Amino acid sequence: MYKIVVAFFLISELACGAEIPIESFTKHGDYLDLKISPDGKHFAARIRHDDQVPLVFIERASRKIVGGVRPGTKNEIHSVNWINNERVIFETAEKPFFLDAPIPTGELFGVDLTGKKLELLFGYRAGDRKLGSRISTKSDSKASQELVSTLPGDPKNILIIEHPWTKDGNFYWDKRNKRPTLSLINFKTGKRKKLELLPFEGANVLATNSGEVLFSSWHDSEGKLHAAYRKTARAPWLELHEETLNGFDIKPVALSNDASKVYLMVYQGKLGLRNMLELNLRTGEQDTLFESLKSNLDGWEADLDTGIPVVGTSHTDTTEYHYSARISATSELHKMLKKAFKGQAISITSSTKDGNLLLLRVSSDINPGEYYIFDVATKEAEFVWANKSWIKPNDLRQTQSIKIEARDGLELSGYLTLPEATKDKKPPMVVMVHGGPHGVRDHWYYDSEVQLLANRGYAVLQINFRGSGGFGSRFEQLGYRQWGGKMIDDIIDGTNWATSGGIVDKDKTCIYGASYGGYAAMMAAARAPDLYRCAIGYVGVYDLNYMFTKGDIVDSWGGLAYLKRVLGNEEEQLHEYSPVNRVADLRANIMLIHGDNDRRVPVAHYNAMRKALRKAGKPAEEMLFDLSGHGVWDEKDRIKLYSRILSFLGRNIGQ
Repeated sequence: MYKIVVAFFLISELACGAEIPIESFTKHGDYLDLKISPDGKHFAARIRHDDQVPLVFIERASRKIVGGVRPGTKNEIHSVNWINNERVIFETAEKPFFLDAPIPTGELFGVDLTGKKLELLFGYRAGDRKLGSRISTKSDSKASQELVSTLPGDPKNILIIEHPWTKDGNFYWDKRNKRPTLSLINFKTGKRKKLELLPFEGANVLATNSGEVLFSSWHDSEGKLHAAYRKTARAPWLELHEETLNGFDIKPVALSNDASKVYLMVYQGKLGLRNMLELNLRTGEQDTLFESLKSNLDGWEADLDTGIPVVGTSHTDTTEYHYSARISATSELHKMLKKAFKGQAISITSSTKDGNLLLLRVSSDINPGEYYIFDVATKEAEFVWANKSWIKPNDLRQTQSIKIEARDGLELSGYLTLPEATKDKKPPMVVMVHGGPHGVRDHWYYDSEVQLLANRGYAVLQINFRGSGGFGSRFEQLGYRQWGGKMIDDIIDGTNWATSGGIVDKDKTCIYGASYGGYAAMMAAARAPDLYRCAIGYVGVYDLNYMFTKGDIVDSWGGLAYLKRVLGNEEEQLHEYSPVNRVADLRANIMLIHGDNDRRVPVAHYNAMRKALRKAGKPAEEMLFDLSGHGVWDEKDRIKLYSRILSFLGRNIGQ
């Protein structure tokens, strides 16, 4: 046991730069996550073992496994929730024949902590014949479910929302483009009672502890977010308007335990920063919870007694915490934990029903994640386990936040990770561009790709270019219709900042990214041909016209409106901003990587780019993975992928 006054994880001088096996970075995590039971006597844990992710139940006192569920080879237990001290519900993800990664099935199972009384409660196979002559009274449901409430006062039922699937060709997909249904379901037998068909397509809801669904949010066919409220479960819905609540894209996210207050994510001020607004349903009073935000509110911790959010999280540079003005034992406790785990991100992932034991997750740029049990009364913490347990944090390289001024004066943030210094040599650099691009950003988190490259002697630069998420709606909208324009300017400006500052070898720079990052790698290399020696496109977009005719975005609810908003539909600009039309400008050596079953960015992009490069007499190094989708999942294939990437980098910019 460790006293809370002692920091558990001290970052010392980094160990000597021995080469870490590539498998340490390509393997998926082993100890994934865990939740503590309401009485604090057991953990429910997801552990990766023998090419699957089973659910195991562990007695907290003895650390002995007392039960569990195996999902089958290459399948996974996808999510787990305690219902009471003896029973949990869980979802699974299964590997289809045509893809290397497991896909959630939308089904819901229940099981006792001994691993017995396993029951399929909901899903497309719920009505299948059982052993012997018994026939299930449950019906098949071609839908995905989500837990709305565990209904603490109901000893038999939970409240779920059912999202019907859409058939596309020979397959059904959860597109969230249909009206969902609220249902009560017995968590032991699966007996289901449909309560209400909601009027909003793809809606998310908030319910009281007694199961009254009072708030809903949804996107319309144009992609605009809406929210609505009703006073009781039988009352009519009233839409919440942005003018009333001083924000736009209003999304209800939490209710106080007494249902007197609702908490809504809203975008406020000149920068459109996301914050949390408290709306008192009895008095109509409004209050913004967190002050002095410099970037979007990303998460929060609620008071364990009231359910009121009291701790906010943002990520301007590293992880930052904000405390509401509410008097709260939870926020005072969090301040103490923040001091004890100095320099790391900390969150309360679950707690016992009485709040006496908390399960904490601690992480950083060099710590993939550790779990501790914290005793509120004694102020003692006990280490439970670490994810990616083979990783030694002191063997990794720290990531530092940076600020860069773009050519038009816009301030950009990013991160730089440097390898161990080599005498009299500046390191080569890989500019690693994030995907998305909108709503996504680079964070100060542990990143296996960054650490692999740094371990092999490369500096890694990450730029949160305009259009990235996290810095307010204004910053994100500055990237609309600028995929190949000012967003690429920002990436080039960031590269020039690093190469001209004497930090890295200015003659040894490569650019790499996945999805939009793959697109940006090609566009930046075309627009600044003397800046990059090589460029790697991983599941990249190469013809913007394909975005409107191929892939799952255009088929999704509001997808076409989204594409028109962020890309525009001007033919000349789409042509100019498509890398497939810019191969004549490329001087960098090119590597293309794709998955043959990619639904987000279909393989047509890869085929078009490789054909254009070959026609121009500039053939790329190519990798096509037959069973991969939008990224390679299989661990053996991941070793092949990153081995080839490292070999390609070594030939082009290696020391």
